[in-house]
Amino acid sequence: MLELNEVREGDIVLADFEGQKRVGDVLEVSRGVKKARIAHGENEFWYDLQHIFAVPLESEILSELGFTKTTAEENLAVYERGPFSIRFVREQNDSFSLLHYRDETSHVHNMDYLHQLQHHYRAMTNFELSWP
Repeated sequence: MLELNEVREGDIVLADFEGQKRVGDVLEVSRGVKKARIAHGENEFWYDLQHIFAVPLESEILSELGFTKTTAEENLAVYERGPFSIRFVREQNDSFSLLHYRDETSHVHNMDYLHQLQHHYRAMTNFELSWP
């Protein structure tokens, strides 16, 4: 379950309806009633926050979002989408991500979910990270 302060318009999340989790895009967040309106294709539904979950940040989802894997080494994976790149670094006692856009680089720890990447992407590029 995601916290209210983590969910933003444009986020890609998993919404649980009667035991089935489906990926959808957050269209609107109602902070007062703690619900979010999520689109699944042409359908839109309101979900309580207890039924909204984060999408794990995995290779398959990055590929669906238009990222290309350019490097795969034992301790390093690099994904690129235009001028934006992500380096997933795994060191002996630490793992982190380096986000690079043009001349800006951000060092991020504990970026495990897609919505987290979307927030950083938006902050660095001023564009939404969404389906191509």
